[in-house]
Amino acid sequence: MQPRRFHIAKINISQNIFSQNLNDLISIHIPRVIMNPETLRINSWNWSFTDVEQTKINNIELITGNVTKSKKMKQKIKDGSHTREKQLDHETAMTSFFIYEPQSELLVYEVTGSITSDQFIQLFTKLLSRDVYVGAVVIKPLTKPFHIKEAIYTFDKVTQIEFNLIHPNPFKEEFNLYQDIIDANNLKHLNIEMENRDGIKIQDDDAKSNFTPTIENGIALVEKGYGDIQVKGFNEIVVKGKKKNKITKKKKSFSSAKSQLIHKTKENSKPNLLKELLSFILSVKLNK
Repeated sequence: MQPRRFHIAKINISQNIFSQNLNDLISIHIPRVIMNPETLRINSWNWSFTDVEQTKINNIELITGNVTKSKKMKQKIKDGSHTREKQLDHETAMTSFFIYEPQSELLVYEVTGSITSDQFIQLFTKLLSRDVYVGAVVIKPLTKPFHIKEAIYTFDKVTQIEFNLIHPNPFKEEFNLYQDIIDANNLKHLNIEMENRDGIKIQDDDAKSNFTPTIENGIALVEKGYGDIQVKGFNEIVVKGKKKNKITKKKKSFSSAKSQLIHKTKENSKPNLLKELLSFILSVKLNK
C-alpha cells in the first residue's frame, strides 16, 4: 500500500488583517465557516467541507474533515444478460482529509491522485474567503526547514531573487520582520525583486555566514508561511578544450513552492492518524 501524503500550510487573514476583531476572525469565524459547510460549484463539480468534527487531543482544539469534490455520474451495470448505464442516486465523491489547529492557524491536508495540493489550497481559500466576516484569506504551504538557505548556497552566483510576501498578523512576532524589510528598503509593497546579472550580494559583510538583513528576513517570513521565494542564477562549469579550458554558466533556479514540507504515513486508523498529524503540527510549531 502506498503511504498517504500530507502537506502543511498556514492560513492568513488578508482582507481584514487590521480588523479590531482579528482574534475573533481567527478563533471564532474561520472555525464557524468550516463547521457550517456550504457548497461551491466549479465547472461540473461540487466542492464543500464534509464529515467535519471538532475534537480535542491533549487539550488542543482541532477541527477535522474532508475537502470533497462530487458530482452525479453514471455507472455501467449488468441487467440480466445485458449491460447498461444507470444514473447513480448519490453524487460520486472524492475526498482529501484535513486537520486544522485554530490556535496556530496551521492546516494539514492530504494530497491524493484526485485532489492535488494546488486544488486543495484553491478550494479551501475560496470556501473561507466567500464568508462576509472572514473576508479574503491567503493560504501558504510551508517549506522544508532550512531548505531555502541550503538551496541558495548551491548557487555559484545568484542573479535574481523574488519575494512575494503577505502581511503577518500585527500581534505576531513575524510582524517585526515585515516592518524591518519595509523600513530598510523604503517599500510600499512587499513584492520584492532583486536582480543583477553579474551576481547579487546575498551575504552580510559583517557576518559572512549570514545573508543580508532583507534576504534573511524574507526567508524567515517564507519559512513561517507568509509568502514565496523564487531564485535564479548559475553555476560555473569548467569545460575542457583542445588548447585551454573554458568556464561556462549553467543556469539554475529554485522555487519554495516546489519544496513543500511533507509527512508520509501508512496509518488509516483515524484516532492514531489524528495523534500522528497533531505531532506533525507540534513539531512544525516548535521549529517556527
